[in-house]
Amino acid sequence: MKAVLLVNMGAPVSEKGMKVFLKRMFSDKAIIYAPAFVRSIVSTIISNMRYKSSWKKYRMIGGSPLFASMDKAAAELKVLLPDDYTVHSVYSYSQPFIQELVSGLYHSGIKEITIISMYPQASFSTTGSVKTDVEKLKLKFPDIDFLFIEDYFDNEHFITFWTTQITQKIKEKFYQNPYLLFSAHAIPQSFIKRGDLYVGKMNSSAKLISERLNLSYSVSYQSKIGNIEWTKPYTLDCLKELHKQGINQIIIVPLSFINENLETKYDLDTEIIPYALNEIGIKDICRIKIPESDNNLIKMFYKFIVKSNENN
Repeated sequence: MKAVLLVNMGAPVSEKGMKVFLKRMFSDKAIIYAPAFVRSIVSTIISNMRYKSSWKKYRMIGGSPLFASMDKAAAELKVLLPDDYTVHSVYSYSQPFIQELVSGLYHSGIKEITIISMYPQASFSTTGSVKTDVEKLKLKFPDIDFLFIEDYFDNEHFITFWTTQITQKIKEKFYQNPYLLFSAHAIPQSFIKRGDLYVGKMNSSAKLISERLNLSYSVSYQSKIGNIEWTKPYTLDCLKELHKQGINQIIIVPLSFINENLETKYDLDTEIIPYALNEIGIKDICRIKIPESDNNLIKMFYKFIVKSNENN
């Protein structure tokens, strides 16, 4: 038997779980680049201060849509693979955890595991966390053959996924020449200074998609936390500038995600887009809703696995 793991951040399912989720996240060196004792203090403060307000946001969107999306992708990928494959969705900060599931697979006799990150553009704060887990697993289970797919920001199937979604939205809205505003999750600017290539990969994805559609575009960042310096320009600032330029037909593309989550359903749908309509005065703005699963992405994952088998 062989296994494929689709890995994402995870999400809480209760208010109590929200506190644990935040504690685990901000204890991670990939998120807080500091010594362990500092991370312990910071994660305790953040989880205690933010869990009630954060859980309120999840309640407002009806709970996280992440698990259903991940499970559907895993089930659809399993259909394409031979019978000797098992496919699972796993998470960094909520159950089922990567470490625990791999341990269970190992004890069931599985020695070949492909791990696919659900973050299209690798970053220290996302893919980096998964990579750390994979390195620990390699040390713990040296006889497991691991393959880790880190990102796919310029993969043909990934680009086609987005161009298809955007084309459908243009037809749905009867747009003639919309402006594409790619909105990605911000990361601390300090990560870029340490060599994180996230911004460059984001720009590459946006350029490939926009050139294929022959549409004007820009890349922006959302969902920053705290007062430290984050990647810019911020999505709201871009929307204000676009409005000043007389651009009022805008499609927001949540480029850093392939699953709906809090950052899309709350940050974009509840905060950013209503602000753009009601406060900035943009006449016609919408965003791409990420499908629960998509054939282009499933085929891409399948080809990663098949190609690795051909190389072995």
